[in-house]
Amino acid sequence: MVGASRPEKLDRLIESVARGERELASIRDAKLRDAVRVALRMHMSAQSGLDALARERMRDRVLASLRPRHATFADRAAVAFEMLARPAPYAVRVIAVGALCIATIAGATVAGADTLPDDPLYSFKLAGEDLRLTFALSANDRASVQLSIAEHRLAEAEALATSGRDEDALVASSTYSQQIAEAAAELAELGELQPEVVALAAQLDDRFNEQRSRVQLLATKLSADPATVRASQILQVVAAPTLAPGLYGVQRIAETAAGVAEDLATQTVLPVAPRASAQPRAIRAAEVVRRNAEQARAAADRAKAKNAKNKNSGYKEYDDRGDRD
Repeated sequence: MVGASRPEKLDRLIESVARGERELASIRDAKLRDAVRVALRMHMSAQSGLDALARERMRDRVLASLRPRHATFADRAAVAFEMLARPAPYAVRVIAVGALCIATIAGATVAGADTLPDDPLYSFKLAGEDLRLTFALSANDRASVQLSIAEHRLAEAEALATSGRDEDALVASSTYSQQIAEAAAELAELGELQPEVVALAAQLDDRFNEQRSRVQLLATKLSADPATVRASQILQVVAAPTLAPGLYGVQRIAETAAGVAEDLATQTVLPVAPRASAQPRAIRAAEVVRRNAEQARAAADRAKAKNAKNKNSGYKEYDDRGDRD
């Protein structure tokens, strides 16, 4: 350190003592020794940070600046989503999300139960129906939901026909027939005739006949008014057919409903009065009615195929018993 300036000498001493290369007591110059001691103490204090008392004072100062407030809707939503994001069994999370969807849509569905197409809440009504159908896991439950949807569409068709909204009445009537066919096909898929299935099939049969009788009365009434003649023709298609011959139970209902849906598809080619809706709307209605007819026919075919399969199984079981005898 000979020839070095005093600041440089102090820096080197601090560095050598800090590294443990030299003892603090070995520094002969008392002023340098005290300077090194102070520098090392300051360095250690900086590393240790604030003492406990200083941290406590800072914490009190920060907490004193806070003011409590009521939880807002956004706060509650954030908590709900945070809980859903936490690790949990997959089934539990699915149930939680499903319950949230049901709670959200159910209110709008109830509020829009009597709405018609073009009403603001009608889309929520359809979404609620789709959600009910999604959560119907068994064929029995799906048939019940589809029967309920069919009744809603028929009520809409009656209201729309009364007000002279031809295309909308046609679409609602077609969807009604398609849902009846789907409900019957779901029941046909059940191989075993359980008591609840038998009861639901009988309910479907009774309601189908009752609904067609009711529609017939309304169609006759609307036919007397020139403004609702076309709507009357649409309802006549729903009410006219007798049950399909040669089949039994739900297969017969499915076949009859499919025939109604197909007959309704031909109504799109009827002459349209000058007061009718614009052509693009009629084209969209025709597309929906055609698609409903295709789906109803597919449902009826499934029901008949299931009926044939059950018969073959019955014959085979009978033959097996005969062989054993």
